Amino acid sequence: MPDNPNGASGAIVVVDRLVKSFPIMYGIMPAIKHFGRIPRREVLHGISLSVRRGELFGLLGANGAGKTTLLKMLATLSIPDSGTIHIDGINAVRNPMAAKRRIGLCTSEERSFYFRLSARQNLEFFGTLMGVRGNKLNRRIHEVVEMVDLGSAIDRPFSGFSSGMRQRLTVARALISDPPVLFFDEPTRAVDPVHAEELRRLMRDYLVGELGKTLVLATNLLDEAWGLCDTIAVLKQGMVVACGPPNSLDTNFTRMLRYQIVIDQLDEALIARAKAIPGLSSFASSESAEGFVLDIEIAPSERSLTELLSAVSSNGATVRALRSEAVRPIDIFSDLVRVTDNDE
Repeated sequence: MPDNPNGASGAIVVVDRLVKSFPIMYGIMPAIKHFGRIPRREVLHGISLSVRRGELFGLLGANGAGKTTLLKMLATLSIPDSGTIHIDGINAVRNPMAAKRRIGLCTSEERSFYFRLSARQNLEFFGTLMGVRGNKLNRRIHEVVEMVDLGSAIDRPFSGFSSGMRQRLTVARALISDPPVLFFDEPTRAVDPVHAEELRRLMRDYLVGELGKTLVLATNLLDEAWGLCDTIAVLKQGMVVACGPPNSLDTNFTRMLRYQIVIDQLDEALIARAKAIPGLSSFASSESAEGFVLDIEIAPSERSLTELLSAVSSNGATVRALRSEAVRPIDIFSDLVRVTDNDE
């Protein structure tokens, strides 16, 4: 029976105050030197988050942010120092075997396969370990290899697979037991653009959209996270610095308004007036076939645009075009990371 009421409805993955550290040194001599208490480096600092049933949840962060460490603990491959993990109502720390039956893991670790065996033999082996046997296993192998476009290579040795093919086979393995919760660790990292887009459609449209599975995706690709995920948790140095739908992550963003203005003439006086506008943070000019192009970033206020247009046209310059640039995911992500760095 589930031991967490959140598993019955609502959240299917619940992480509460998760902490993980690793020894800084290994071996007998460090243990003797430190009287058995080898110094440790904390890599996850009290992580708390919840994933709703049937959503695609993104873990977004740069390399070293803690995404893979967190994903391994969610998949019961690593034990936290403290904190709890519940998967579909099961305490994954106290009862990892029960939790394993509810999850599928797709990692970027190709060494977990047997190189001398074919793709089919590898899937038969891992499927048997997952408790899938007989006709059901054969049927699932056929289904999952077709999902990832490996049907024509199913009887080829794994050693002859390209990096992209190996990555797609890890996706197939994760799907063998048809689990309700899937953990994907950078599944498109070594895949060509065509198959990467197919994997994204598989995750978003089929696994989550049609089958209603819950999928947690660890990625360092901003566009991938913004384009696929219902909710994104931004990790920085082992901490969650923001969490929410992509279109809401800019709520606390230090927003600057960006404009591109094309005018017919440009002189030093106009440049001086523009640079004197309160709240101006950047100003650049260039010349194009349209005219003189001004790229301007300015703090928002009720009179920002009025003062800007007045400054560039007061000496008779004609505004030929005015374009407003939207906030980009990279701007939001960089701002979140910068705020965290300042807080440390």
